[in-house]
Amino acid sequence: MSAHMLWYEEVEDDYEREDVQKKTFTKWINAQFAKFGRRYIEDLFNDFRDGRRLLELLECLTGQKIAKEKGSTRVHALNNVNKALQVLQRNNVDLVNIGSSDIVDGNHKLTLGLIWNIILHWQVKDVMKNIMAGLQQTNSEMILLSWVRQSTRNYPQVNVINFTTSWSDGLAFNALLHSHRPDLFDWNAVASQPSPVQRLEHAFNIARQHLGIEKLLDPEDVATACPDKKSILMYVTSLFQVLPQKVTMEAIREVEMLPRHTRVTREEHIEVHEQHFSQEITVSVPQGPSPSPKPRFKSYAYAQAVYVTSPDQKRRQVPPQFSETVEQKTFSTTRMGSEMDLENYQTALEEVLTWLLSAEDALQAQGDISSDVEVVKEQFHTHEGFMMELTAHQGRVGNVLQVGSQLLTTGKLSDDEENEIQEQMNLLNSRWESLRVASMEKQSNLHKVLMDLQNQQLAQLADWLTKTEERTKKIDLEPLGPDLEDLKHQVEEHKAFQEDLEQEQVKVNSLTHMVVVVDENSGDRATAALEEQLQHFGKRWAAICRWTEDRWVLLQDILRKWQHFAEEQCLFDAWLTEKEDAVTKIRTTGFEDQNEMLTNLSKLAILKGDLEMKRQMMSKLKLLSQDLLVAVKNKAVAQKLESRLENFTQRWDSLVQKVESNSKQISQAVTTTQTSVTQTTVMETVTMVTTREQILVKHAKEELPPPPPHKKRQLLVDSEIRKRFDSDTTELHSWMTRSEAVLQSPEFAIFRKEGNLSDLRERVNAIQREKPEKYRKLQDASRSAEALVEQMVNEGLNPDNIRQTSEQLKSRWIEFCQLLSERLAWLEYQNNIIDFYSQLQQLEQTTITAENWLKAQPTPATDPATVKTQLEKCKDEIIRMSTLQPQIERLKAQSQALKEKEQGPVFLDADLAAFTSHFKQIFADMHAREKQLQTICDSLPPAHYKETMNTVLLWIQQSETKLSMPQVAVAEYEIMEQRLRELKALQSSLQEQQKDLNYLSTTVEDLSRKAPAEVSQRYRSEIEVILGRWKKLSAQLVEHCQKLEERMTKLQRFQNDTKTLKKWMAEVDVFLKEEWPALGDSEALEKQLEQCTALVNDIQTIQPSLNSVNEVGKKMKTEAEPEFASRIESELKDLNAQWEHICQQAYAKKAALKGGLDKTVSLRKDLSEMHEWITQAEEEYLERDFEYKTPEELQRAVEELKRAKEEAMQKEVKVKLITDSVNNFIAKAPPAAHEALKKELDVLITSYQQLCSRLNGKWKTLEEVWACWRELLSYLDAENKWLNEIERKLKATENVQGGAEEISESLDSLERLMRHPEDNRNQIRELAQTLTDGGILDELINEKLEKFNTRWEELQQQAVRRQKSLEQSIQSAQETDKTLRLIQESLAVIDKQLTAYSADRVDAAQVPQEAQKIQSELTSHEISLEEMKKRNRGKDAAKRVLSQIDVAQKKLQDVSMKFRLFQKPANFEQRLQECKRILDEVKLQVPKLETKSVEQEVVQSQLDHCMKLYKNLSEVKSEVETVIKTGRQIVQKQQTENPKELDERLTALKLQYNELGAKVTEKKQELEKCLKLSRKLRKEINSLTEWLAATDAELTKRSAAQGMPSNLDAEIAWGKATRKEIEKRQVQLKSISDLGENLKTVMKGKESLVEDKLSLLNSNWIAVTSRAEEWFNLLLEYQKHMEAFDQNLANVTTWMYRAEILLDESDKQKPQQKEEILKRLKAELNDIHPKVDSVRDQAMHLMTNRGDHCRKVIEPKLSELNQRFATVSQRIKSVKPFIPVKELEQFDFDIQKMLEPLEVEIQQGVNLKEEDFNKDMSEEDESTVKELLQRGDRLQKGVTDERKREEIKTKQQLLRTKHNALKDLRSQRRKKALEISHQWYQYKRQADDLMTWLDDIEKKLAGLPDQKDEQKLKEIGGELEKKKEDLNAVHRQAERLSKDGAAKAVEPTLIQLSKRWQDFESKFAQFRRLNYAQIQTVREDTTFVMTETMTVETTHVPSTYLAEILRLLQALSEVEERLNSPVLQAKDCEDLFKQEECLKVR
Repeated sequence: MSAHMLWYEEVEDDYEREDVQKKTFTKWINAQFAKFGRRYIEDLFNDFRDGRRLLELLECLTGQKIAKEKGSTRVHALNNVNKALQVLQRNNVDLVNIGSSDIVDGNHKLTLGLIWNIILHWQVKDVMKNIMAGLQQTNSEMILLSWVRQSTRNYPQVNVINFTTSWSDGLAFNALLHSHRPDLFDWNAVASQPSPVQRLEHAFNIARQHLGIEKLLDPEDVATACPDKKSILMYVTSLFQVLPQKVTMEAIREVEMLPRHTRVTREEHIEVHEQHFSQEITVSVPQGPSPSPKPRFKSYAYAQAVYVTSPDQKRRQVPPQFSETVEQKTFSTTRMGSEMDLENYQTALEEVLTWLLSAEDALQAQGDISSDVEVVKEQFHTHEGFMMELTAHQGRVGNVLQVGSQLLTTGKLSDDEENEIQEQMNLLNSRWESLRVASMEKQSNLHKVLMDLQNQQLAQLADWLTKTEERTKKIDLEPLGPDLEDLKHQVEEHKAFQEDLEQEQVKVNSLTHMVVVVDENSGDRATAALEEQLQHFGKRWAAICRWTEDRWVLLQDILRKWQHFAEEQCLFDAWLTEKEDAVTKIRTTGFEDQNEMLTNLSKLAILKGDLEMKRQMMSKLKLLSQDLLVAVKNKAVAQKLESRLENFTQRWDSLVQKVESNSKQISQAVTTTQTSVTQTTVMETVTMVTTREQILVKHAKEELPPPPPHKKRQLLVDSEIRKRFDSDTTELHSWMTRSEAVLQSPEFAIFRKEGNLSDLRERVNAIQREKPEKYRKLQDASRSAEALVEQMVNEGLNPDNIRQTSEQLKSRWIEFCQLLSERLAWLEYQNNIIDFYSQLQQLEQTTITAENWLKAQPTPATDPATVKTQLEKCKDEIIRMSTLQPQIERLKAQSQALKEKEQGPVFLDADLAAFTSHFKQIFADMHAREKQLQTICDSLPPAHYKETMNTVLLWIQQSETKLSMPQVAVAEYEIMEQRLRELKALQSSLQEQQKDLNYLSTTVEDLSRKAPAEVSQRYRSEIEVILGRWKKLSAQLVEHCQKLEERMTKLQRFQNDTKTLKKWMAEVDVFLKEEWPALGDSEALEKQLEQCTALVNDIQTIQPSLNSVNEVGKKMKTEAEPEFASRIESELKDLNAQWEHICQQAYAKKAALKGGLDKTVSLRKDLSEMHEWITQAEEEYLERDFEYKTPEELQRAVEELKRAKEEAMQKEVKVKLITDSVNNFIAKAPPAAHEALKKELDVLITSYQQLCSRLNGKWKTLEEVWACWRELLSYLDAENKWLNEIERKLKATENVQGGAEEISESLDSLERLMRHPEDNRNQIRELAQTLTDGGILDELINEKLEKFNTRWEELQQQAVRRQKSLEQSIQSAQETDKTLRLIQESLAVIDKQLTAYSADRVDAAQVPQEAQKIQSELTSHEISLEEMKKRNRGKDAAKRVLSQIDVAQKKLQDVSMKFRLFQKPANFEQRLQECKRILDEVKLQVPKLETKSVEQEVVQSQLDHCMKLYKNLSEVKSEVETVIKTGRQIVQKQQTENPKELDERLTALKLQYNELGAKVTEKKQELEKCLKLSRKLRKEINSLTEWLAATDAELTKRSAAQGMPSNLDAEIAWGKATRKEIEKRQVQLKSISDLGENLKTVMKGKESLVEDKLSLLNSNWIAVTSRAEEWFNLLLEYQKHMEAFDQNLANVTTWMYRAEILLDESDKQKPQQKEEILKRLKAELNDIHPKVDSVRDQAMHLMTNRGDHCRKVIEPKLSELNQRFATVSQRIKSVKPFIPVKELEQFDFDIQKMLEPLEVEIQQGVNLKEEDFNKDMSEEDESTVKELLQRGDRLQKGVTDERKREEIKTKQQLLRTKHNALKDLRSQRRKKALEISHQWYQYKRQADDLMTWLDDIEKKLAGLPDQKDEQKLKEIGGELEKKKEDLNAVHRQAERLSKDGAAKAVEPTLIQLSKRWQDFESKFAQFRRLNYAQIQTVREDTTFVMTETMTVETTHVPSTYLAEILRLLQALSEVEERLNSPVLQAKDCEDLFKQEECLKVR
């Protein structure tokens, strides 16, 4: 890069803001992640440290998947970041000074730099690469700026010249958007916004809403003085991407012509392209102050990533103490040239010399070179910055020297000035040269030391790499194994190796920022050599890292395989042992009975099945061993595994032979104990069981390829062909197993009628699509097998295993292809079935629609039009149904084709037959309805009947309409007369319509004789309704005429009364409106009051007449039309309102007149009292004169007038009350009565206001006089105070002590006091003149003024005399002060000189002459001070001088003390303080050594710190001893001010050193012990934690599957092994606890840190072990359930074997023996049923709750059990027993007995009985009916006679029909009972209350004495009268319930209640003969009630009974009609279902 920059390349450090970049870059990254659904980052610096999120970002940008490290250590993080850097290098992304360690360490600046490079590549350059190529430009930033300027050219407010400050006001963004999208917003509105933040917010929102650009920037971050350049560049690039991208060359040239800025760069960038890594290394070239013969040096920054094969550089910043801007440091030559004068030269020289002094101090402050490489690097970079600083100021020094030379050559200076400038230039030049040489020497020394230290580091790294490489080679040579424990030990050793690698990683990290030092001659060669060396180290380090990772992966893989093989081996061994024991326990001879033989036979069959299912385990073990051997490659391991497999093979063969031998022995036993038939049966059973077991395991066998035959010895063929063959074979078998699992799915075993087979078809098609590829894989495997066989033959090995495996693979492929073809054909056939059922479903739906339509049709109507419409619709439906018959025929043909094509499902014919039957039934029903509708249509009446009917109905309707109108309502009298004439005319028209009515009656009588009953009934009902309406209409006409005549008479009388009342009220109103008399006229008011009283009396007399009119009007209003009623109501309302108004006015006028009279008297009284008070106040306060001679009199007069004013203000309330009262009174009276009172009120108010005004004026005048007096007094007080101060000041200055300054101050203060203004004195004279002119206090005022003036003049004269005296005292004091000042100055000079000597560490021995001079001066000053003190002693005014002399003497003593200190050694105190400082620093660091953590890194750092302190104490030891020794000498010689204090300090220093040494040594021992224990504890905890994590992960993996595991035995074996491992690990946990206890003793107060780790480990231990225990217990529970299920299943199976044998034997035996066997088997079947159900429930429970694998194991067994048990049960039940005749007769009797009560209850119909309310409508006979139906079913199966079977079936159908009908009736009755239940319970409660009352009253009546108590009889009679009403209420309630259908329910209770009432009446009649008259009265009432009651009873009960009889007769006629119908006249075998429906009772 050149030394200058273009204007648009701003100094990035000035315009880079880390906080803004972090936010902006985070938003950009999250926007990229959002595109791919990745998780957002939160902290840019922390989230990228492990490298994972960085790789995810590169995956999103490149579209490629990048592998990530699995670990979480620093090594893994570095590898991840290195991968990312390599990806960036491959994509040509610039990476300068950015390394992986910077990102992992979270370096903010370099992390932001990395992200910016990524954004620059994928955001900026990718977007602009096309336009850059088109314009042939490489500077993307210039193109982007050209585009912005070109776009914003038309916006004068915008001038974009950079990507920083030009954007801060927000106008540029808005202008850029508006130039391309002017439709989005108004530019002027945005430009006028006052805030840049608002404009920026607007632009960003517009871009996000309309352009889809994320809001990457925040307005607050841009609206600053220095916005972030990179953030703005990124955002503008986003705009460039979505907006039109048009840039012209003119715009680019315009940008190039813009003015440029200059900048001095501090380093040059040189790109060094490295061949392998393409690194970019930054070379810093220090610029020397001036050319020098010494070589220049270069510094290269290398990062630790060199050692992990990736570049990693980090930049160094110049220390802040040297970082000053160029503008501040550069000396302006222009200014020097234009203003070349001496003054400017001196200023510049002083600036340069000041800087030189600071630079010399900075160089000296750098200190000595350290021996620590990191510290030396820091010193090197610090000094490098210092050298750059010198370079920057070299020009300034040269400019000053140049200006000095120019000044010398001008000749305008004097000789002295020229000599001075020459000396200054020489001094400047010499100091500059000295500084330059010293800095160069410092740089050379630093370079040398740094190179030596770095070479030592590289040598150490080389040694470590060599040792590690040898170690890895040694490890590679060691074989793996040969046992599992050995392998685990090898894994632990590799973990230790990884820990060593991590520790070395720390050392590698210390090589960061390696500095390479070379000279100019060999610079490139040295750089190349170092680069080559570092590359070599990097490759070796990377190789070791890769080897470590690969070795770890290999060990983990082998360990996992070995553990898996060991688990499977243990499980198989345990299973073999278990089965061997089981075979041993099976007996083959000596059976006690047949059951024992069958039990052993069942066990043997189950064992065979288990052997078949477990055969695949042998193959699995062999495959696992092969995989393990391929990975291990150890012959010893191979021999071991082969011997184990050989042992398993031998045991397997032996077990199979034992099973076969036992089978033969059982067969021989069967031969000896059973006949040949039985033997055959048993052998068939054995064969059947074995076959079933083989079928059960067939699916399991097909999952894996058949195992190869066992070989005595297998040798490994380690070749690529064998690996490829094994891989292809395994892949093919796995694929075929997965595919067969799909093809053998249970879904293929069932044909479906409907459903979606797309998923199943897709899976089969996927297999079909994969088949060609797998076939090619099969061919590859075959070729590999051939090549492998040939190779093995050549090597002398047996290739049979390979051949057999290949042949088995081919045969399995053929079977698989055949199965696939079958499944494809099945899918096609299944699709045809679904199509068939789809069509059948459509037809069925159409049929059901027709059936629903038929059911929804109403009963045939009687209206001709409706009947015809129904008939037409029925015919349309029949035609539509007829069109379905061709489709049905086609469906039958399709069904036949499906049956012929393949063995189809049995439900095809059944479903088709059911549909055909259903269709025929619906079709027949439609024809029947068509016939019924046609019959009804033919029997309808003629058309003339309908016309006549309509005419009559129309006339009746019109007449009813007329009568419904308010014909008889009250209206206008003329209207009512008209209505009466209309009613008379309507009566005449009624007679004329009688002829048509007679015709209709005759026609209905003729129609009823020939039409159906329902139709005739309808027409009869219709004519009866018309006749009823006719009679009603006639009666209404007569009634209306009578009512209308009566109401016309009432209306006429009402109108006359109303007129009379209105006339009277008008006359009264005239009286009330007369005017009132004047309010003051009392006589007139009394006269009007008497007249008003008479009017009130007349009103009370007329009130009854008004009430009568209102009553008549209200009655007429109820009978009137609404409109006329409103008129009546309005008239009444007006009449009453007028009446009320008259009454109110009368009463109000009476009250007003009375109140006015009283109010007039009261007001006049108040007015007279107020007038009297006003007169009295005027006389008392206003007409009296006052004289004021004293202030007290004046004050009393003011207070008196103030009280008078307040009293007047209080009277204002009373005046206001009077005014309000008068105004209110006037407002209520007529205007004529206002004048008198109003005039009198105005006079009162005027007088009151005048009084108040005069009082107020006089009071204000006195107030002003009083204030004037108070002001005069205040001025006099102020002036007197001033005079007092003058007097005090004169006394104070009589004898002033002190020097000239104090006397001068006293004089100044007196003069200031005398400069008092004359204003107050003038004001006093004016105020006094004002008061005396008014004659107020004149004598007192004159006296005070005279006294004041006299005192003022006297004090003025005294002050003038005192001023002159003070001026003389000042002159004498000044001489003494001058002498003391000279002595002070001399002492100060001496003090400064001694201080300088002390600072420069100069003592008296070094400058003896100066010491002698100082001593003489001090002696002279001491003598002078003593003389001055003697002269001034005894003088009163010399106290101040004496004090000054004392101060000078004290100063002299201090200087003398310094002089004495000047005589002792100079640097002792400094050395003492330095020692103290070092020890104090160590003391401050000691508390940091307290153990605060158990982490070994923290403890190690503390130990390092402790060693550093230990080293510091060792280094300072000698200096402490020297200081103590010297100090003791000073104390002895008394060369210090305080020897005792110095001695104490020395003693404290010694004690402090000893104490610190002991503490540091103690802490060192503690930390070393803690580090040792923490390392061991961490290692043990990590080991145990890893085992717990592995165990937990294994538990999670094994328990992840739902339900029972697939291999329960293997899981149990694993659980047992885990329990043993837990026991072993328990010891390790105890060891860790012991370590923790030991570590606690070391921690001392920090035990909680250890406790936390141990508690966490214990909690993890408890969690994992408890979880393992729970899993093991669950497995044992699974095993227990499966064993119980197998045992129960075996018991049931054994019984079924024996039952089948007995059934087979019974076929050949006699009937009696057969019957006995059958009974025994049926009994056993009943007993075994619960066991089978239990087994089924157990199986369902296991299949439901124990997972899919359990279902796969149990479901075949359950299916076989169900099938066999059903077969055995069917065989047992199919043997038909003998049915006795008696049993048939009993069944007939029972069913007939059941039908009779059902028929009786059906006859009841829906009429309710009391039981329907009192009991729940539960079906108590449900169980009896069900039992009878079951008996019938059983009898049907047992009866052989077909006729009897049909009879039983018919009776069952009849019983079922009757029972269903009864259930419907009960449901209806229950519904009706619920509806009226409230009325029923109310009725019952009332009746029960009456019955209870009758019981009580009878007891009361029976308890009467023989002498009848007349009072009690009356009481009983009274109660009887009251209860009669309750009795009537009960009868009314009963009548309502009877109407609702509960007549039979209420009848018993009502009859009983009536009977009881009559009995009580007869008994009570005997007691009523004593008083005949009373009894007669009661008798008459009772007769009336009873008559009424009996009337109700006789009209209710018989009517209900007759209604019931009529209903029964009607039902009988309907039944008879149905019995005679054609449907029931057909043959018995025809359509029984329709006949049954016809017979059902509606």
